[in-house]
Amino acid sequence: MLGAVRGGRWPGNINLNTITELEVFQALCDAQNLTQVQMGMDPTGQAFQGAVSQFAGWLARDEGWVLQAGASELTLHLVRPGAWPSGEYAGWSVIYERFLKLHASLADVYGPLEPKRAGLRYLNRIAIPQGEPVAKWLTFPWAESDLLRDLYTFNVRLTWARAGDADDLSATIGLAKITILDPVFAANNEGVLLDIDVFNLWIPKAPLYEQLPDWFQRAHKIENQLFESLITQPLRERFEEQE
Repeated sequence: MLGAVRGGRWPGNINLNTITELEVFQALCDAQNLTQVQMGMDPTGQAFQGAVSQFAGWLARDEGWVLQAGASELTLHLVRPGAWPSGEYAGWSVIYERFLKLHASLADVYGPLEPKRAGLRYLNRIAIPQGEPVAKWLTFPWAESDLLRDLYTFNVRLTWARAGDADDLSATIGLAKITILDPVFAANNEGVLLDIDVFNLWIPKAPLYEQLPDWFQRAHKIENQLFESLITQPLRERFEEQE
């Protein structure tokens, strides 16, 4: 998910590749009293949707892509289809290319605004063999001991004010046990959610709109380094076998 805070429903279908700033402006003018659609993922890793009244903005979907735009928020999501993620992953180059098109198209609307927070977030749903310790697959700092054994469930989140050398990049890493709804994957596996969120913690350090493309490239580099540092070689080999 790529987001810039500075965000409802679009009347009809939207082509996210050709959307223009005029269409955004007209949508915002026509949607001052619509209901805000909030989308996210609960601690079990399942998508949820809620609503809050008095929202000015719109929501557009296109084959796994979800764009939310409004007066104070702009977010782009790529959601893999199915009850459990499988198949080819689009990759950062595809996501970044889509973002650059939207960034250029919406510059006249969002460019004059002053962003307060930007963020790049990856929600990695991972299936690991049942009965095996999570520490074999992920290098999260577990507090295990001879006294505490057989970890049953977990939901951990840690936030660092600095991620890398720049002071405009912070990171939150979350790890939780989740339910696998797909019976094929659930037969011999347990679900784990690895949540990596790279963002600017301090509002004065938020990038300007024109700086967002470079900021997201740097944020993705940090996210990728964190991901690689958190998975073990057995999990890396398991990913390669599934490709």
